[in-house]
Amino acid sequence: MKTVFITGAAHGIGLATAMRFASQGWFVGLYDINEAALQTLLQSSQFPHACGQVCDVTSSASVEAALAHFASHTEGRLDVLVNNAGVLSSGRFEDIPAQAHEQMIAVNVGGLTRVAHAAFELLRQTPGSTLVNLCSVSSVHGVPLLAVYSATKFYVNGLTEALHIEWAKHGIRVTAVKPPLVNTAMGHAVGDNLSGKFRVDMQPEHVAEAIELAISGNRVGYLLGSSSKLWGWLDKFLPEGGRRALTRYLTNQ
Repeated sequence: MKTVFITGAAHGIGLATAMRFASQGWFVGLYDINEAALQTLLQSSQFPHACGQVCDVTSSASVEAALAHFASHTEGRLDVLVNNAGVLSSGRFEDIPAQAHEQMIAVNVGGLTRVAHAAFELLRQTPGSTLVNLCSVSSVHGVPLLAVYSATKFYVNGLTEALHIEWAKHGIRVTAVKPPLVNTAMGHAVGDNLSGKFRVDMQPEHVAEAIELAISGNRVGYLLGSSSKLWGWLDKFLPEGGRRALTRYLTNQ
């Protein structure tokens, strides 16, 4: 039985991904900071082959305990790691509390790095394993009113590209999916701060499907949605002034 370990699994994209793999007979590891939600899921009929416990990705001890817990249920097998946990705050950079900026860096950068690093041995000892990092369309160009969040996703993209090369010799494939705003609590947290062409126009189930496709693909990154793909393509060929003008147009800034 194939196995998948998912962070931020109690809601949104993480939950949709967990449900998709569970429906296909995978053993699913659900890890999140929301203990009550995890217990409800683990006791439901949707997850007949699953385990899970609290995992705070900002804590090395918590991450290591979660992976050890997972490995004890899978005999050390980890076919797919979905590095999904993330947080978002939107608004003008100077108006967002410093603590919120620090939390985005702690979770989106530090947490994602911590989980990948701690999971390396399990991934290496599982033939054909894959690490999927949740990135964002905001890694195409720095997005105003999402400055720090966008910057954290540039980090995710860079780490993914580097590990895609570095871990290939270990038989580990590394890739990222880059959705636009998704119909989740995080997606709606952007609220009215980010107007223009940025809209919540993708369901978490569509991202889960893309994650599954990315596992069997061969690309290092996958922009999701036609608008995201067009933006990514234009950004590669426009001069610097054109890239800025396009981002201003898309965000109504």
